[in-house]
Amino acid sequence: MTQYDRDKVWEFPCEICFKVMATNRDGIDMEVAEVVNRHAPNDYSPTSKLSRDGNYVSLSFMVTVENREQVDAMYKDVFTVDGVKMTL
Repeated sequence: MTQYDRDKVWEFPCEICFKVMATNRDGIDMEVAEVVNRHAPNDYSPTSKLSRDGNYVSLSFMVTVENREQVDAMYKDVFTVDGVKMTL
């Protein structure tokens, strides 16, 4: 696997696709959007895609971030939402 320095790959500010995989349940999209909005305020409407059996959902947000610390905090904080399994 290739190692890279995010500060050299990303030029801040930049727009990233923040993707979250979670257990599918009512309100999960709004709870994740609330966390994203806390770190990068905007009016988010994530795109979502259900898994084949409908047990999981993938939520994607296009987010403008100002620095690496903001990105790290958002990725860490989203795991406080019940049902979040993975981020990309």
